[in-house]
Amino acid sequence: MLNFLNPAVIIAAAAALIPLLIHLFSKRKVKIIEFSSIRHLKEMRKRQVRRIKIRQILLLLLRMLIILVAVLAFARPASKGGYIGSHAGVSAAILFDRSASMLRQVKDGQLLDLAKKSIDDLMTNFGQADEVILIPFDRKTYFPAGERLFSKDVAENVLSNISPGYEESNLGDALEKSLELLSKGKNYNKELYVATDWQLNSFPESVSTAGDNVTFYTFDLPLETDGNCGIVDLDMGGQLISVGNAFTIKADIKNYDSFAKSEMLASLFIDGIRVVQTEFSVSEKGQETVRFKHTVSNPGFHYGWIEISDDGFLPDNKRYFSFSIPEQFNILIIEGDNGGQLIRLALIPSEELARYWSVKNIDTTQLPAVKFSDYDAVVLAGVGGLSDMETSRLLNYISNGGSLLYICGEDINPEHFNPDLGEKFGLYIEAPPPSDFSRAGYYSLERLDYSHPILAPFDSFQKDSLPVFRFFALPRVRDKGSNRDLAFFSNGAPAIVESVHGRGKIIMLTAPLTPRFTDISSHSFIVPFLIRTLEYLAGGVSAYEQAHYVGDNITRSLPEKKVRYGSVKMIAPDAREYEIPGREIMGQVLYDCRPIDVPGIYQLISNGKVIDLFPVNVPPMEGDLTSADYDMLTDRLGFSDPRIIPYEKSAADIISEARFGRELWKVFLWAVAVLLAIEMFLARRTKSEIEES
Repeated sequence: MLNFLNPAVIIAAAAALIPLLIHLFSKRKVKIIEFSSIRHLKEMRKRQVRRIKIRQILLLLLRMLIILVAVLAFARPASKGGYIGSHAGVSAAILFDRSASMLRQVKDGQLLDLAKKSIDDLMTNFGQADEVILIPFDRKTYFPAGERLFSKDVAENVLSNISPGYEESNLGDALEKSLELLSKGKNYNKELYVATDWQLNSFPESVSTAGDNVTFYTFDLPLETDGNCGIVDLDMGGQLISVGNAFTIKADIKNYDSFAKSEMLASLFIDGIRVVQTEFSVSEKGQETVRFKHTVSNPGFHYGWIEISDDGFLPDNKRYFSFSIPEQFNILIIEGDNGGQLIRLALIPSEELARYWSVKNIDTTQLPAVKFSDYDAVVLAGVGGLSDMETSRLLNYISNGGSLLYICGEDINPEHFNPDLGEKFGLYIEAPPPSDFSRAGYYSLERLDYSHPILAPFDSFQKDSLPVFRFFALPRVRDKGSNRDLAFFSNGAPAIVESVHGRGKIIMLTAPLTPRFTDISSHSFIVPFLIRTLEYLAGGVSAYEQAHYVGDNITRSLPEKKVRYGSVKMIAPDAREYEIPGREIMGQVLYDCRPIDVPGIYQLISNGKVIDLFPVNVPPMEGDLTSADYDMLTDRLGFSDPRIIPYEKSAADIISEARFGRELWKVFLWAVAVLLAIEMFLARRTKSEIEES
């Protein structure tokens, strides 16, 4: 069976009719000359003419055949499984999975290295006339040399420079892009090779690009799915982490294997030092949580990781995290009543504590000269209302990551509060607290949410009775239900409310704190409560991080005051350094951190000082090494006859069976030469015979 690698040329075969047309329109007319006694001559003439006509018909057929064979030679005929001619041209795409799951260790070594070895062996099957592209992929599909087919030399160079990746795999995208490239290949033989572990987590539901006329190969790599436990999550429970106080960190560890594991070790590292170690067991296909407690003795940036015992897949055995404890909290208190003084006294009862808190008290007339971004948190203490301009500035500050503690005052103006602040708080003031009230009756606090960081230290009140805090007059409020209520008054109205605006947090106390309205200031509860609230708002919880993954587009936002220069240096976990330009937006400097390509702790350095650090982890889904089965290759990918290249066996025999054997254009050209020689011989004889006659 013949196939043509350049079938468009076949239309030129119509030129084979040209000799026939010339023959039909150029027949010679025989001139009749009367001659006596010609009977014998006529008999001889008939025999000669018969021979000449036969040769002319043969010449006509030969000339038509010469043209036809020459045209077919240019159409590049190829035979399936032939044994003559030259090797048929191939257009091939080779997909190489460099995702994290390929870093597993098997009996013969690392799976990534074994895949490289198999592809290196495959390259010997390509000639210089073939077009080949090697496409590495993980979450993204890469084209290191460009998005087109090249020679095998370029593919070999790409193979030698492939580095391990730590992202999840996007096999579907890689397949579609490779099939699209193959559709543009010039050769009839189109081949797609895939070196992957066929991880079930990354297996596409379908491939939209058709793989018609593409021979599909996959390498039978030595997959081993057992032998892996991985850390899938860390949790610090929304704690406030402070100097000298123990914090708790939990790690969820998943066993992907079909057998239980015991006497496993988990270790907690803080700032690069192992500080705690514990033993754990986990059931087959089960999950276990391990807990650690530790303290840090100094403020600033801290980082760490939890690590479990080595197994067959190392990348998910570590889970990184970071947190920061501010060296000093900068608080701005905007006074509207005497509640601001109560807050200042709670934060700085002595000069010794002044090193942790920098507190500035102003009134609303001084606001135009204030730069909100200089402060970690702002307190509105009993302020009746702000101008539209100051309200807009304050909301921009919160949206860009600032925090606000709002304490309702007796002079609160619903018309000023509700359209802007009330909308963001998810709470409307329908009427301010009454100015005339009797202290005979009161409202108390109840239903505190002890799971919240600012109330968690007071969870002992759940066992004992909560002290009675008396509130003698309250504003009338309407809760939209779009916020988090942390406590209520005994009349069912919300007392402490948390809401979010942009990247910032807001805590609102819906009752005045001045002694005329409440006796809460006489209880020991108020001081730790205010300290806890402002620590929370000033960044204690928000600084804890662990949910960035390799390949993420990470943008870090830092207050303008922390950055002395526009650009900073980013140091990756493997000590590579990058200059990262910054862009200023509303008092914050944003840094688009690239590349994020290895797990670990990344640092931002300005003027020789660490101004930010953040952790990056391997995606948890990569720890599940379960592979797709053979049926999925045919059902989901649409390849009806996937060909498997056995591990440690040469691919040559399998590939040669599927290719359209050998190109025959040289044979066809030799046939043209032979036919031309025969034509020249017959044409010369015919001409001489005609002249003789």
